[in-house]
Amino acid sequence: MKLLLHSLLVAAVVGLASHDLQAQRENPFAAAMAGFQERVKAYISLRDKIAGTLPEVKETNDPAKISARERALGIAIAMERKSANAGDIFGDLSPYLQRIIDDDWRTRSTADRKALFEEIPPGLKLVVNQPYPTTIPLITVPAKLLARLPTLPEAVEYRLIERRLLLRDRDANLVIDVLGGIPTTKAK
Repeated sequence: MKLLLHSLLVAAVVGLASHDLQAQRENPFAAAMAGFQERVKAYISLRDKIAGTLPEVKETNDPAKISARERALGIAIAMERKSANAGDIFGDLSPYLQRIIDDDWRTRSTADRKALFEEIPPGLKLVVNQPYPTTIPLITVPAKLLARLPTLPEAVEYRLIERRLLLRDRDANLVIDVLGGIPTTKAK
């Protein structure tokens, strides 16, 4: 009897594991989302490790000290990730994010589209491991669009530049990924 119960229990566990694996194969979005979350988690681990090697900025009113640490963190992360390319973190979630952004864009009026990007210099291109320019505003992702995007840890945020979705490290002011394939023309 014990052997029969044990066999049934093992069969049930194997069946559940098989079902989970099959569900992942049948739901590519779930697999892409899980992969994205793992890559973000790996980035945060790397970032925290690097940040731990830099001296902390004690409470200060000196923006130069804060800016110097930000630059040092950004440079150190970029050096550690020197082979990083656009799409490395977004990965296979990219086409799903592209669709979400395209859907959002189609629902916006011409005035809304222009308002999103009117303060961005034409032709601005941002690449992975480049600091986000301090001379342009931090264009926030509209709330309706943000609600459809995966949640990020506090240290990382989404930004939009000419319909290109970026991942930006807040404390390092560093572009850590760029969603490829989104047109970079000015809003029309």
